[in-house]
Amino acid sequence: METLLTIAALVLALVLAGVSFIAYRKSHLRPALYLLAAFLLMAIKKTIEMASLAEWIERDVGLIVGALEVLVLALLVLSLWRR
Repeated sequence: METLLTIAALVLALVLAGVSFIAYRKSHLRPALYLLAAFLLMAIKKTIEMASLAEWIERDVGLIVGALEVLVLALLVLSLWRR
């Protein structure tokens, strides 16, 4: 069940990255580019989490996954920031 949820989140992140890319191509607005980067990083994070199911690399991946979460959240905040 956990694997199915992870795959669903990965697919959703890739779909949202595609939508963000289309929005950026049409509007050339920087927030859409930030969203694209955030969703791609989320997809990378989910891929790393799926790969870390083996116990021998789980402890090393925790720091990387945590850093990617912070980057995703920072990019989401930048995309919503009004100037």
